[in-house]
Amino acid sequence: MEQTSAIILAAGTSSRMGTAKQLLPLGDRPILAHVVEHVLAENFSEVIAVVGHKAEAIQCAIPIQDKRFRWVLNKDYRQGQGTSLKLGLIEMNKLHSSFMVFLADLPFISQKTIHNVFEKGQSMLQKVNLSFVLQPSFQGTAGHPVFFGHVKPEWFQQIQGDHGARAIMDRFSIREQFPVEDKGILFDIDTPEAFEEAQKIYRQI
Repeated sequence: MEQTSAIILAAGTSSRMGTAKQLLPLGDRPILAHVVEHVLAENFSEVIAVVGHKAEAIQCAIPIQDKRFRWVLNKDYRQGQGTSLKLGLIEMNKLHSSFMVFLADLPFISQKTIHNVFEKGQSMLQKVNLSFVLQPSFQGTAGHPVFFGHVKPEWFQQIQGDHGARAIMDRFSIREQFPVEDKGILFDIDTPEAFEEAQKIYRQI
């Protein structure tokens, strides 16, 4: 099995929410804690969480003991999500050629989906030598997490602002989606209304 990194993007200012959504409670834990827990349950060789806004408060509220995990501080977080992705790649183990990207405000992605994306990505790493992007989709719409395989980190240095990896998708030889019955891949909690809905969903789980 190829060693694969996980990068959690959690540095944003949560401008639409009006408060740091990473720290909003979902059950007995902050939203971001749910995301980290799901990621650590998979067989990643390292897990990097990039924080910026309210970084100290986030790290205090979410203590992590797993040796694979580390926080990385993005001082330029106000310039957009792209800066966090680039920093995560700079911090990534240089021997790795694959990684998965997670967002801090999608806590409802099922463990099964994460595992399936990871396993399909691992399979593609063995079968093809070309760079590829693998995404789950729900009812035809692609979501997260996203698996990047056989990548060249220097490609990502061109990313600016909030465009994320979308700005360089044409660099990848293969772009593949596969359907999942998991609408959690699309449910981001970025407004007060979405947070209210998330609390209702969580109480029903």
